[in-house]
Amino acid sequence: MFAAKNKDSPQDLLKDVLERGGRLLLTIPFGSSEKDCVGFVAVMGSRNTLPVLMTCVQNVTLEKCTVSTIVFPSSEDYNKFCERLYVDSINEFQIKEVGFE
Repeated sequence: MFAAKNKDSPQDLLKDVLERGGRLLLTIPFGSSEKDCVGFVAVMGSRNTLPVLMTCVQNVTLEKCTVSTIVFPSSEDYNKFCERLYVDSINEFQIKEVGFE
């Protein structure tokens, strides 16, 4: 659905994702405002739907975006993926304490 929409700006795609109940995880460049971002990572889904992880990055030509999605087969698989990211961050990047905003 979103991977086929490659002519929108990151802001247009993000607006569409948020209107459909998606949650913004981060903007690219990191910490940029939604207005100034050239990409983003978001997640969609809930208890009753499959989790979808989405990345969007504006192409160098600024004419379109590249969108990639991962549709997880279940919420359990999504949770395992999140746990593995967390464990990797602790083990490989020596993060001692994690705070959530």
